[in-house]
Amino acid sequence: MTPTSLNAKNLISVLQKVASDLPSHVEELRTLDAIIGDGDLGITVDLISKALQDHLVSPETEDIGKLLMGCGMRINKANPSTFATLLTMGFMGAGKAVLGKQEIGIQDLTLMGENAIASIQKMGKSEVGDKTMLDALIPAVNTFKLKIAGQAGYDIALKAAVDSAKSGMEATTNMKAKHGRASWHQEKSVGIQDAGATVIYYLIESFARHLIEEIGTG
Repeated sequence: MTPTSLNAKNLISVLQKVASDLPSHVEELRTLDAIIGDGDLGITVDLISKALQDHLVSPETEDIGKLLMGCGMRINKANPSTFATLLTMGFMGAGKAVLGKQEIGIQDLTLMGENAIASIQKMGKSEVGDKTMLDALIPAVNTFKLKIAGQAGYDIALKAAVDSAKSGMEATTNMKAKHGRASWHQEKSVGIQDAGATVIYYLIESFARHLIEEIGTG
């Protein structure tokens, strides 16, 4: 591993830590989702965490694309919810972007993020402003891409992406839901932060933090 690249072993280490971080947010997500959803997002996230941890114990591949796609398939098997399905598509899209690679660089993270977005949009038919997970994911990926294009260091770019994800998540509070169970509430959904965007923020924050640590120690 070079100072700005990851192999499968490094990525597995990062993803294991991300999966381990998720359960600490379960109760918050359950409460948030219960306001305008069915309250099962906490359970979904807990199952996603367990599915990822189980898969990452012995993924049996050095192909990073297959590793990520395997994560997606394990999530899909563990939970059939809408959120889990969309997250599965995100992992599948990210994996396809780097299929066949045993080592990825910082530029590949942009491709992974863009492919994840495209896959989620194809399935969910959502855009920024629709009060969904994309309101956190798209700003994060766009910010990261711009920072890297401007020759920012990987740590600066990752931290900026986290900030953008947080801003996007918080912005959903003033949006009206257009998809899923939350859309049934129409105007009542305004004033409530989107639970799906909140999960994505936590995933991005955890991924960025542990990735910086992994690259730094590698």
